[in-house]
Amino acid sequence: MSFSFNTALSGLNASSNALNTIGNNIANANTVGFQSGSITFSSLYASSSGVRLNGAGSSMQIGSGVQTSAIHTNFGQGNLNESTSPLHAAIQGNGFFIVRNADGTSGYTRAGDFTLNNQGFLVASNGAQVQGYMAQNGVIPPGAPLTGLQIPIGQTLAPKTTSEATLRMNLNSAVVTSSTVNPTFNSTMQVYDSRGTARTMNLTFTRQANGSFNATATIDGQPAQLSANGGAPSSNPVAFTFDTNGNLTSPTSFSVVPDQTLLNGATLPSIAIQLRETNADGSPGAANITSYARPSAVSSSSQNGYTAGELNGVAVDPSGVVYGIFSNGQSRVVGQYAVATFSANEGLTHLGGSLYGATTASGQATVGTPGTGGRGAVAGGYLEQSNVNITNEFVALIEAQRGFQANSRVITTLNQTFQDLLRII
Repeated sequence: MSFSFNTALSGLNASSNALNTIGNNIANANTVGFQSGSITFSSLYASSSGVRLNGAGSSMQIGSGVQTSAIHTNFGQGNLNESTSPLHAAIQGNGFFIVRNADGTSGYTRAGDFTLNNQGFLVASNGAQVQGYMAQNGVIPPGAPLTGLQIPIGQTLAPKTTSEATLRMNLNSAVVTSSTVNPTFNSTMQVYDSRGTARTMNLTFTRQANGSFNATATIDGQPAQLSANGGAPSSNPVAFTFDTNGNLTSPTSFSVVPDQTLLNGATLPSIAIQLRETNADGSPGAANITSYARPSAVSSSSQNGYTAGELNGVAVDPSGVVYGIFSNGQSRVVGQYAVATFSANEGLTHLGGSLYGATTASGQATVGTPGTGGRGAVAGGYLEQSNVNITNEFVALIEAQRGFQANSRVITTLNQTFQDLLRII
């Protein structure tokens, strides 16, 4: 009889553990990066030594109850929800973000609700610094050490002088008469001097009787010199000629040379106009300037200069690279997230605060960049939600409750049986 109480008590303990596990899952249903747990049980039997055998020679063992064999962590992917902060990040696939506490100890997490501290370091909710690889001059060097990711708050990006520009345009080849379009076509774009001052560069193309076009240029309304085919700068117009199919034949190179005395102390050297595309092998490709029988127009234009800018945002690409976004529209690589993987995620220990710690059972962390070595990609501006399935948890909750009630009923029945026995005595 005494063993019966212990058997029912083991059932109560097991059901209580199940209720605690399910309750913890439900309580963390809205916790960012939470990985749900599930409980498994195993039966208990008394030692087989000295037990009775039946006629077939098999031992007759009465079960001693149940025990909790394991509480597993479900490391399945949670849903990704868009966040209001570009600093937030989620891992799509396998792996963990790495954070390091002030005492040098490391933790691993799926919760990417990161923020900046007053020194610009990216930190987790507990203040631990998020680890990654920092860029140097906009490039992450090979073999960069693992360190805290720091966003250069207040950094100013120096201006860049325009050195080349591209105009994809057509110059109308139609015969010009007094009743048709004006034979002169102007193309205007912004360029930048060494101090980041925007200057207006205007190219004027005037159609000639032989179908060619003479080009002249001004910078902020002041005449600029031109250089063609590698020649010295000159104030003379440069002739643009085309073959019978409207393809550019001359010049092979063309540059605008501003008057440096009109730039108020800044400099703006020669601006090379890219006349052709560049093929993948570096050879000249199709012409950017054509002369077809259609209205003169610029389809696209670009140049490589920009004014000074201040850091005012960040963005993260799938490979975990963090870009600083500046007010002048430029971006620079700041750093890159590091992602850790383990041989056995089940062996990780819970540290609280959605953090895990490495153990002998999990093996050491293998650290690398996102998207490599089986590591997941990073989704910037998203958060991984808890992977708790509320419907399944409520079903499991009912099952655990019924198990608790049933074991309670066993104890009640045993108690009644003992009372009957005492009345007999």
